[in-house]
Amino acid sequence: MVMRGNGRAEPETRENLAAGTDVRLAGDNLHFTVYDTTRTADDGGPLPVGTTSLSIDDYVGTAEFFIVLGEEGRGRSLAARATRLTLQAAFDHGLRSVYLAVLERNTPAIRAYARAGFQRIGVRRACGWWDGEVCGEVLMDAVPSDLAQSTLSPAASARPR
Repeated sequence: MVMRGNGRAEPETRENLAAGTDVRLAGDNLHFTVYDTTRTADDGGPLPVGTTSLSIDDYVGTAEFFIVLGEEGRGRSLAARATRLTLQAAFDHGLRSVYLAVLERNTPAIRAYARAGFQRIGVRRACGWWDGEVCGEVLMDAVPSDLAQSTLSPAASARPR
């Protein structure tokens, strides 16, 4: 397994990825499992293909958004729909703003976040690596009114963890 982004382009063990997920799942944050409802898992239910989470700061009413999708969950607009649903849950929770950072060369992710309702607010220059090259990091945020401008339908569903 190779992890791209976050300044990495080297092999990453499943154990290290799991440890990072455990850190994100700790605390009073919101976590969701992303399912591919067009495919079936071994138990006969929809196939889980990833997770989304919100690292919440209730004091100021904000959260940082994270998403992890396995290979089987990429390339079919699942990221955009899962992001949209997570934003809706954040605003239903009473948050005022959700933000994220993504390497600027990760254009599929940036498109998915924009479709879900995130707006580009800036770039941190020369702060990351992509395929061995220095790149910037795009900063994005969303507020409740941005969901009305989302190009995705709000009628989908998600299951909290």
